[in-house]
Amino acid sequence: MELEKYSNHLINAILIYSIFIAALCISFDTVNTLKYGAIDLRNRVVGSRLLLKGEDPYYFKWDNDTPEYYVDARDFYKDLPVSRVTVPPTFLLLHIPFAKIDYKTQQILWAIFQWMMLIFIIAIFSKMADSEIRSKIIWIIGLLCIAGSFFWRLYIEKGQLYVFYAFLIVLAYWISKKSFKYNLFISGFILGLTISLRPPVILMGIPLLIFRKWKALIGSILGMIIGISSSFIVADLSIWKSYFSAMKIHEQFHLGNIKPIIELHPNFNIIEGVKNSVLSGDLPMIDSSFQEIFKRYLNIQVQSHILWISLIIIILFFSILLFGNRKKKISTEMIFLIGLTLVFLSEFFLPAARLSYNNVIWLPLLSFIIIIPKNMKRLLNFGLIFLFSAFLFNSLYRIFFKFILLADFCMLLYIVIMMFYLLEKEVD
Repeated sequence: MELEKYSNHLINAILIYSIFIAALCISFDTVNTLKYGAIDLRNRVVGSRLLLKGEDPYYFKWDNDTPEYYVDARDFYKDLPVSRVTVPPTFLLLHIPFAKIDYKTQQILWAIFQWMMLIFIIAIFSKMADSEIRSKIIWIIGLLCIAGSFFWRLYIEKGQLYVFYAFLIVLAYWISKKSFKYNLFISGFILGLTISLRPPVILMGIPLLIFRKWKALIGSILGMIIGISSSFIVADLSIWKSYFSAMKIHEQFHLGNIKPIIELHPNFNIIEGVKNSVLSGDLPMIDSSFQEIFKRYLNIQVQSHILWISLIIIILFFSILLFGNRKKKISTEMIFLIGLTLVFLSEFFLPAARLSYNNVIWLPLLSFIIIIPKNMKRLLNFGLIFLFSAFLFNSLYRIFFKFILLADFCMLLYIVIMMFYLLEKEVD
């Protein structure tokens, strides 16, 4: 009893510290948002404007006569035929309602929106936890380990979008736990819309299929179809052909097979009234994709078809292991954890950069791991070694930069281990 009392005091102290750190980090993000131009947001905003204009956003290249309204100054590779836009047309569609707003205002609004979604994710999991201590742990992870991390600074400063996908998946989970008639269908529908925005999310359909969640699966298919079809409001089928062909060129660029010449815009440092439109903050960024690791450290170029075949084999292996439990009663949380783990795993196999800001996916994954077990002691297993190592390496990058890589793979190991461990305990 005395030990429990002191444990509560310790958790409360850490939570207070986490809130303080998060508040401090908001001030850092405010400074970075005002100082820099969110280079990854810029290409999406310009892409949506080009889409409205009837131009191909994936192959558009500015010249000196291009109005600044359509200039992505970071697109400074003269002979690279594609722009920096790498999101599908469906995501550009989301930016269109705000396309005419001045860019700096969009940047500020986007940063606020990202923070709101992060807090929403934490709040949802905190509410779904069945005890006060789990709820507090989720807030600590969200505010201290995620919002307080260097990769969230990087995420906000770059104007990235990955927490938006996490937000939609968590929203789908939240709705699936409601008691109204069509909750599973609507939950699946939201997952389907997310797939149309981020294709790897389609892997979340595997546990829905294996564990026969037909309403959610049908909703996902319909949501995906409607999401993709919505892009035809402003474009035709050719926009998708353009998107996929551009991604092939980006893959060759990622492999280093294309080495274009840099040519800066004459006014590159001030575009659309925004200073430092090309510059980024002094934050670490490392590519943890398998394609980059093989190229950089083993001098081996792994083509996309090898990556896809390898991913399919691993997914099939996981699916076979899961199939043995198809008739067991599996919680909604477990189904979402399995699906999200497959999505997390797939990120390393994609023929594109997997940079540090992708790690916002840690938040929903770790939150599911906290709320699933009925007994908290089940969380205390050898897998914690990888979890602690991930957070430790993630915080020591200033000492040894490649600790960030170790952190990414320690977290991947921890998530996979815990997914199978919790599944085994749940079906016992």
